[in-house]
Amino acid sequence: MNYNGLVDTIKLRGPVRLTKGGGALFSRITLNRDYKVGNIKNALPTDYTEYRHGYNEVPEISAVQQYNGNFHIHTHKNFIAEYGYGIFMSVPGTLYYMSSLPNRTAKQDKMLTGTKIYLDINIPSVSGLFLMPRMEDYLASKYDGGASISDMLWGYITHIHDWERYGIRRYDFDQALEKNDLGLAQVDIAQNINGRLVKDVMELVSATGYYARKDLRLWNNTDGEGSSHLTTYQGPNGIEFRKGKKSTEIYKFYDKDLQIGQSYKDSHSPIYTPNDARRIAAKRVVEGMEKKERKVLRYEVSLRRVTSRSNAIDRKYSKSAEPKKILLTDVLDNTIYSRTPNSILRDGLLAIFGGEVEKEMTNIIVGENEMTDTDVLKKYKMKGLKYLGVKYLIDQGTSNDKLWRYLNKDCQINYEVVRRLRNDMKDEGVIGKMKDNHIATMDTLKRVYRELG
Repeated sequence: MNYNGLVDTIKLRGPVRLTKGGGALFSRITLNRDYKVGNIKNALPTDYTEYRHGYNEVPEISAVQQYNGNFHIHTHKNFIAEYGYGIFMSVPGTLYYMSSLPNRTAKQDKMLTGTKIYLDINIPSVSGLFLMPRMEDYLASKYDGGASISDMLWGYITHIHDWERYGIRRYDFDQALEKNDLGLAQVDIAQNINGRLVKDVMELVSATGYYARKDLRLWNNTDGEGSSHLTTYQGPNGIEFRKGKKSTEIYKFYDKDLQIGQSYKDSHSPIYTPNDARRIAAKRVVEGMEKKERKVLRYEVSLRRVTSRSNAIDRKYSKSAEPKKILLTDVLDNTIYSRTPNSILRDGLLAIFGGEVEKEMTNIIVGENEMTDTDVLKKYKMKGLKYLGVKYLIDQGTSNDKLWRYLNKDCQINYEVVRRLRNDMKDEGVIGKMKDNHIATMDTLKRVYRELG
């Protein structure tokens, strides 16, 4: 099945409680140290991803005990690679201790069933999940529900992780856990843009847009590891617009191809076998992604529910209808909100680039004359630094007739140096070529803005 929606990442979070004395959950967990030596309590096959990490099985549910005694119960990264989603719970160590007692008191039983525990379900990519072989097998042979996306997702998750089997139920009522019982903690809406690179947008926003009135932050979706001897892209390959560190709305542009390559290395490159064929393959994938000409730019808006701040998910979606608590079914199935993701992406472009993105396209031929800042440095070397300095002044609004006088008088640069610099840039046509790149990038964003309308 092909999923064509713009909503891609979904994170559910809500309170639950343990029944059956907690034993139903704790009896099925596999500690991470046991998994490394092949001692798995309840194993699931990894037929489709074994070649990546070297394990043919993965625990149904894993656990690691923290220094404070709490148990972090989660799904292993190999599980996420094979099955496309992850779960997480932090369970107090006292509950684990009491679940192992042969004769518990009534007070201990009440504490076991009355302690609020938060369950997180994270789907990194809804579109990617529907393309996974495990999901295709489930829909073809086991699914007998309705045609809604939320029913398919929830049925797939509960087919693997049956909450009743673990003794996990709703916190407020003694009822089985359903898909709308967990609130939305994060919703990411994404659009792939072909033809431009992250650095093109970074150069554009340095000259155009309303970024100055926002908290613009460069971010990395790749992390270099100095000890692994893997050549990874360690520079900022994305830009992010947000208000404050705990922003409920985050607007991102990042390199999708490079993120895929880095995710492959992070998730599937073995840890303890540095010289085997799988690690060499992972190294080649990442290096190949760095060297190739990447032309898939991902524009993404992340809406989040942050404690002590307004809920961006409810606020944005409520603009399309009456204010209410937005649920999983609203985001994926409700036709009232079918155009909301488009509106959110459009509003983000308008907020970043202002009225410029609403103007008519210039239809410049991409690649005909355009030259990026990186291209200038590669071609002109040290002289390119001077060209970029002049370009910066022009981007700040300095007119051509005032520019050279400013360099000579205010900056006290020798007249002959300024004259030669102006003639060189005129003969090479550098300014026009650099502006062509900005125009082409803005035309691409204008096209996306119109397509989302």
